[in-house]
Amino acid sequence: MNALYAIAVTLMIGLPLLMAVALRRRFRTLWLLWTAGALAFFLSQVYHLPLNKWLANIGLIGPIGSDAPDLLRTSVVLGLSAGLCEGLMRLITFWFLNRRRLVPHWQDGVMVGLGHGGIEAMILAAMSALSVAALFGLRETDLSTLNLTTEQLAQLTRQLDLISGSPLVAFAPLIERLLAISLHVTVSLLIWLAFRLHRPLYAVAGILYHAFVDATAVYVGQFVANMWLMEGVVLLLTLPGWVFIWWTYRRYGADQATHRPPPIRLEWRQWATMTRKEMIEQWRTWKVVVISVVFIVFGLVSPLLARFTSEILLSVPGAEQFAGLVPVPTTADAIGQYLKNLTQFGFIIAILAGMGAIAGEKDRGTAAMILSKPVARWAFVGSKFTAQSIVYLLALLLAGSAALFYTNLLFDPPLMAGPFLWGTLLLWLWLLAYAAITLMGSAIGRSVLIAAGIALLGSVILLIAGSFPQAAALLPSGLIAWISQLGLSDPAAVNGWGALIGTVVLILFCLVTAVGVVERQEI
Repeated sequence: MNALYAIAVTLMIGLPLLMAVALRRRFRTLWLLWTAGALAFFLSQVYHLPLNKWLANIGLIGPIGSDAPDLLRTSVVLGLSAGLCEGLMRLITFWFLNRRRLVPHWQDGVMVGLGHGGIEAMILAAMSALSVAALFGLRETDLSTLNLTTEQLAQLTRQLDLISGSPLVAFAPLIERLLAISLHVTVSLLIWLAFRLHRPLYAVAGILYHAFVDATAVYVGQFVANMWLMEGVVLLLTLPGWVFIWWTYRRYGADQATHRPPPIRLEWRQWATMTRKEMIEQWRTWKVVVISVVFIVFGLVSPLLARFTSEILLSVPGAEQFAGLVPVPTTADAIGQYLKNLTQFGFIIAILAGMGAIAGEKDRGTAAMILSKPVARWAFVGSKFTAQSIVYLLALLLAGSAALFYTNLLFDPPLMAGPFLWGTLLLWLWLLAYAAITLMGSAIGRSVLIAAGIALLGSVILLIAGSFPQAAALLPSGLIAWISQLGLSDPAAVNGWGALIGTVVLILFCLVTAVGVVERQEI
């Protein structure tokens, strides 16, 4: 991807979290509320997307374009669909949180909104990375050879012209997401007020406001060619929400006692100290050695299996007649065997090594002793993930070096070291996704056994989701196809940028949830 697009995508991921951090530095509020908002958005899409498909099938949603005959109706239906689907899940979320008295203050409603809009921005960052990388790959392609319809060809040409224009275009999705986050915060505060004041009309207003903004943006967007002018239209649509946020802050938030947390440098110092403690523990319990040895064995054995399996099979009496059916092993087979071994056992290793990271300390009582110092909960959780990341990186670098050496010794053409190293880093990121799920399970579980069960369930769900091609493009499983081509002399074109960003988003969500759970537990 272009560097400016990479910066924009990074900001789309980082800014929602930074806004939540800034809110927490000023007010007392919970990370679990961010998670609740994020889950509300995700769950709303489970029925929102099928609903839109059904509405399109029955004709209520038609083509979108300036010359579409039913554009106004389509825009209104799309707006109402988004407002009602997301509004319903918001209502359920606030009802659940209100029953447990987790959203008594203004900042709590804001935090839920930041989670709702923030996870949407992060998911769209992954989708943007996927689409932009695909467009950059088509810049030198003759579009007439792609077997597209006239309308599809015209749309693709416009998109290519757009990314080839002003470099500032890269930041347009970022600006749009920031405006959308302000909309989600506004709607969340309206629903928060509905529960606080026992006035359902506030919730109705929030749903209708969301529907109005979405419908207007869809309709006007078909007649406004200039992207920045369209962003200005969205800004005007969200300005009333900004005024409402300020009004609710003055009325319900300004009188809240501001939170004075420890200096951020002190918390980072705690994180560094805790990370050092975790690394010493990893070494003294032989986890570093055991994990490294297991990974090195995979790195050494995989090329050997790829090279000699066919010869071993042909040495079996009576198998000579199948000699012509056994393909000649290649460098790609060596990489495939290496990835097969690591992906089959890697997530199991991550679960076994990490399931007791937090749950084990809660069982032994050491977590209570550490957190009574006091130590920031995020530093406690983050240090464990950091230590695991360092161990897995070391183990994978050793395994990758062994696989590279034996592959180049046994196969021709040889692997290219630079791209193969990049593939090793991507494999490390893939493994960290399962380490983060395991850490979240360890935070939720009151015992190591329950933590292992939660981690295994989450990992299996992730593996199943990755088997669907549409989802794999944004999940860790999408990285494997990309990695399998890196280092080959004639690699197939694979667009794994969406999977890379999606994996980072998944890791961040799991870590935020783990911190939020530990923050609420009485340890």
